[in-house]
Amino acid sequence: MNKLCAILASGMFTTFAYAQSNVSAPMSFRIAKEVKPAVLNYIPGSLKFVEVGGNNAIDANETAKIEFQIKNTGTGDGVGCVAEISAEGNTNGLTYKSQNLPAIAVGETQTVVIPISSNMNTVDGSVEFTVNVTEPNGFGTEPVQISVNTRKFVSPYLQVVDYTITSDGGSSVLERKKPFDLQILLQNTQYGKAENVDVSVEFPAGVWVEDNNDKNAYKTIEGGKTQSLIYTAMIPTSYTADVIPVKITVKEKYGKYSENKTLNLKFNQTLASRKIQIDAKHENRAEIAIASLGSDVDKNIPVSKTKNEKAYAVIIANENYSEVANVPYAINDGEIFKQYCIQTLGMSEKHVRLLRDATKNQIAAQIDWLKNVIDAREGDVNILLYYAGHGIPDERSKSAYLLPVDGYGSNVNTAYKLDDIYNALGEERCKSVTVLLDACFSGAKREGDMLASARGVAISVKRGEPVGNMVVISAATGDQTAGAYNEQSHGKFTYFLLKKLQATQGDVNLNDLSSYIISNVKRISADEGKIQTPTVVPSANVGDDWKNWKLK
Repeated sequence: MNKLCAILASGMFTTFAYAQSNVSAPMSFRIAKEVKPAVLNYIPGSLKFVEVGGNNAIDANETAKIEFQIKNTGTGDGVGCVAEISAEGNTNGLTYKSQNLPAIAVGETQTVVIPISSNMNTVDGSVEFTVNVTEPNGFGTEPVQISVNTRKFVSPYLQVVDYTITSDGGSSVLERKKPFDLQILLQNTQYGKAENVDVSVEFPAGVWVEDNNDKNAYKTIEGGKTQSLIYTAMIPTSYTADVIPVKITVKEKYGKYSENKTLNLKFNQTLASRKIQIDAKHENRAEIAIASLGSDVDKNIPVSKTKNEKAYAVIIANENYSEVANVPYAINDGEIFKQYCIQTLGMSEKHVRLLRDATKNQIAAQIDWLKNVIDAREGDVNILLYYAGHGIPDERSKSAYLLPVDGYGSNVNTAYKLDDIYNALGEERCKSVTVLLDACFSGAKREGDMLASARGVAISVKRGEPVGNMVVISAATGDQTAGAYNEQSHGKFTYFLLKKLQATQGDVNLNDLSSYIISNVKRISADEGKIQTPTVVPSANVGDDWKNWKLK
């Protein structure tokens, strides 16, 4: 018996026979060994779902994971433990599997990560994962559930949606030996994310292109977003073809969701006035609008088949002021209107003069030029004067003035009185004088606030009296503001002026043209909460005849 006690005390499992004289067969005993199990428990709050897209869902072709922490609070090490995972629901395209865990020492906390991946077959829906950790002796964790949404594959689609050409060398058209910048607008026109995006641009042999390889690769372009690429190039005199084909190759991760394009540049095509800054704002799943470089009226400018040799135009575009706030888009207004004068209205290029950021003396010189033209042609001409820029009021007389770029908003002596322009052009008898003013004279800026000279109060000025055979179409009435149309990079007045000329190919009378401008400017300004009403003021001499005049 003492021997049995010793064996039991050793804690070993064993079987032995103990014979007694009064027992016919030996008796068998099995003695259990002492067990020190691991006991596994979750760390509260540690269970989480992690995915790279940031939308807390499993998107197609995405990696994710379920992560949590467990602690061994038992008296023995956890050996042979397994993190198990199962799922119910929309599991199409999902891959996941249980994980064998390394030994978990007594008192140790271990982080458990169960990877999940998806492929192109993932569908819209949800899946409920069940996870738990087993321990060989039955002291593992309880099962816990985590529900996650799944998303089907949404493809991207990369397109070259627009391009423009600009030059810093003062050129207005594309020509040989003059450097130019080709700006390409690349857009992902679908909702899916485009990854590993790469763009290559191939010019014809012999064309010099600045090395800009760093600009060609982008990691991702989200749905609806754009990327602007700029390439500086120059065409040699040895290039004899009339067209410069530029081949653009676009690639992305899957190799099938992009469109290549060839741009056929032409010599003497009109260059844009400036590079376009891209607004990258976009809400995913909103309706994707095709992006553009600049306004729709800046492209597809109609070309007239007839020449308008008796028409002369002075275009004044004052944007960059030295003493007061600038006028957004004024130069773009003037430069695009010049293209319409030449291409759509059929004017001779030498009959159209554009003044960018004009001083008072420069304005006076061009008014004198128009007077000389009228005199030399003995009145057999049609005159067009266009102005985009600041107007200011004389706070005492309420007279209206054009403000040169070096003028002071508080001093009308530095400005050009509008009545003086009317008198200078009206006293010379000619067939017609049409004055287009994308300006207001209340002391307000295009942005809607006030010039310092207006002391914060808009002033209703005298409209002025056109004389001779003259009609004046102005952007605003009384104390209103002539506002900018930011979405189109033009003044509101000028945008709808150009829009109507584009739609009619310039063949529209002033009555229909002004009615279109007035109704559309009123409508869009009302949407913004600040009414702007263009006006038409003919001279007493023309009566209603102006309604049938045409700019073409």
